[in-house]
Amino acid sequence: MDGEAIGTTTGIEAGIEAGIQTGIQTGRRTRPGALDVVVSRPADVGEALVARALTDGLLTVQRSGSTTGAVPDLAALAPSGALTVLDQRSAGSHALVVELPGLLVRLSSYREVLDVDVVGEDVATTEACLRQVLGSAREAARQPDGWVRMRLWSYRGDYADMSTRQVLAPSWPAVAGNYAAPTATALAPLMTAPDVDDRAGRLVLWHGAPGTGKTTAVRALAQQWSSWCEPHYVTDPEKLFAETAYLLQVAGVDDVDDDDRQAPWRLVVAEDCDEYLRADAKQRSGASLGRLLNLCDGILGHGLKVVVLLTTNEDLGSLHPAITRPGRCLSQVDFAPLSPAEADAWLGGAGPTPTRPTTLAELYALREDRRSGSTGPPEQGGYL
Repeated sequence: MDGEAIGTTTGIEAGIEAGIQTGIQTGRRTRPGALDVVVSRPADVGEALVARALTDGLLTVQRSGSTTGAVPDLAALAPSGALTVLDQRSAGSHALVVELPGLLVRLSSYREVLDVDVVGEDVATTEACLRQVLGSAREAARQPDGWVRMRLWSYRGDYADMSTRQVLAPSWPAVAGNYAAPTATALAPLMTAPDVDDRAGRLVLWHGAPGTGKTTAVRALAQQWSSWCEPHYVTDPEKLFAETAYLLQVAGVDDVDDDDRQAPWRLVVAEDCDEYLRADAKQRSGASLGRLLNLCDGILGHGLKVVVLLTTNEDLGSLHPAITRPGRCLSQVDFAPLSPAEADAWLGGAGPTPTRPTTLAELYALREDRRSGSTGPPEQGGYL
């Protein structure tokens, strides 16, 4: 098979049988009795080429990895001198399979998640190739200043789906002035932590009225930790609490590699978890709360590099005692409104001084009202 025989989708159907049944031409003979790989649709050809390379007799080592971020040109990630075997694009996905002497590399990009498979003749060369490709991908997808790559999770009934998105994320110094002094003081040690390797507890609990800046603090924490921790945002907390397999997948249990001590931490964020954290949560949600807490500091979380951040609008006194017991939380912060003096300073002293504690959302509304000349009272709440 010529290296470009199935290089585009226009000739892919014709190349499926020839390419998969005969194997990739690298001067090697196919092992007698090697498995035939059956392909039912063109989208499966890339994976089938990897499977066929493993069954033909000489490429016996396989390593895989993944990373996130937009990589505009997969070919730029291929090792120097690689021959293109497959270049396939469809419905927002891009698959590329390239070949070198003794190596086959498959790259597959979909929704800004890149999966890489490398098949080779020996462990050292195969793993070195995987590191090179993933390193090039991470460099190509490096985030501009002030942005982070957020992984977004949702449960699809029988599997967990993860996509990624760039999110504007301010630094902590840029937003620290948005918080009441006790709140900012409590947040500062967490925001400036260089890691959490030796810290007790893996649960971060933030509670406070709507509009007090919890979501803004989540984005700031993602920015502050970006050098050593990946943010993972759960869009459906009710499923995270209810489905054990989903919980473990979001926590990265399928990605644990005992040899990869440099793997980044995960910050798993679930907002507005009020009903799962109240004192009667176990009666209403069964074992859901227990599983989550077990992930944070029990057997389920053993060996996982994961921190779980939960936000709630509930008062601390209404939360389940298992959540607030001493030693459970890495950080527990009450997001309080700004005092009248703090609110006046935040507004820059323009106009009347607020006469009561004021949330961050109310302050933004007041500032906009003053700019527009409106005199109506601000509405409380809002995601900030």
